[in-house]
Amino acid sequence: TRATGRERESDEGCVEPCTMAKLGQGDARWIVDEREDGTNVHGWHWAEKDVGGWAKERLQELLGDQEVLRGEGGCWLRIDQMHVFRGDAFINQRKGKFIPGYELEVALQWTGEIKGRGDDPQTGVATASGEIKIPYIGDENHDEDSEIQVTVYQNGPVETRLREAMLAKGIPVLQKGIRTFHQEMWSGKPINANGAVKKAAAPSPKKNEGQVEGEAQKNANELERKKEEEASEFRTIKLRENFHARPKDIYDAYLDENRVKAFTQSNASISKEVGGEFSLFNGSIVGKQVELVPCERIVQKWRFSNWPQDHYSTVTITITEKEPGNTQLRLVQTEVPVADQFGNESVLETTERGWKEQVWNRIRAVFGYGI
Repeated sequence: TRATGRERESDEGCVEPCTMAKLGQGDARWIVDEREDGTNVHGWHWAEKDVGGWAKERLQELLGDQEVLRGEGGCWLRIDQMHVFRGDAFINQRKGKFIPGYELEVALQWTGEIKGRGDDPQTGVATASGEIKIPYIGDENHDEDSEIQVTVYQNGPVETRLREAMLAKGIPVLQKGIRTFHQEMWSGKPINANGAVKKAAAPSPKKNEGQVEGEAQKNANELERKKEEEASEFRTIKLRENFHARPKDIYDAYLDENRVKAFTQSNASISKEVGGEFSLFNGSIVGKQVELVPCERIVQKWRFSNWPQDHYSTVTITITEKEPGNTQLRLVQTEVPVADQFGNESVLETTERGWKEQVWNRIRAVFGYGI
């Protein structure tokens, strides 16, 4: 005889009735208690944390304010403060695992000196300075060295010698710091045991610091707890596309109203001012301009008309010219809802396909920017 859901088979092979456990008397190993504090225990539920602040501080620690040479070969080299930090960094946590997503661009200043003529090391000092640019630090290249560009502000024999020294000695130092950053992102280091975002470095001990930090951590945990209820309902889209065009061509394709009407073949209204609104595809897509850096960066609040009411994603478009006439566009779209207001759970797929087929492929076809 086959046992039913309310019967069990005894050791003798007989079927016996199986009774349900009374409330509060079940096997403790199988009981999941409701938590009044709303904590995402062991990171089981999907949660997306913005760790951009942590990433900025940590990269400054790993890359900036360090000496590269102290007289070796007659050269003194130093990497100074990081003065450019752009991009986004997130860590998705689910079932105790960390899945990072980050695309960052950083730049630092560097300075150098060549000292000494004859026996006096303090005479004949020649100096040079320049910029170190790292155009892409991302999760996609976490297992390879990053591209690092070293430039000087003036050209000359001294500048050339110091630049070559920075290329030879400074780049390995920077690559080591970047590798450490990758490892920490993939290990979930920015997230502490409570699921809150850490600070990159603890401040030096001060009076009553424990009380201040304890209160700050409590407030941070409460904020994260409130956000966590919404985090499982949203996703992040990251895409990259190449065009045979100059950065201005791609920038104008997004912000010139006539061009937008041309490639969408529909009504469009585009503001070129920060805070201004836009509408695409006869009102199917609407939003607001948040940040506009000509030929480099576009940040928008962006939504489909059928998304949950008043909910906007954030679209960040970064435009980089890898070489003359070859421009790369990187898109990060955060807070994309899993489902629209009607419960259809195809939003992520529809949005990704729309960027590729309805925007980028059409821009290529209409303006001849194809690869």
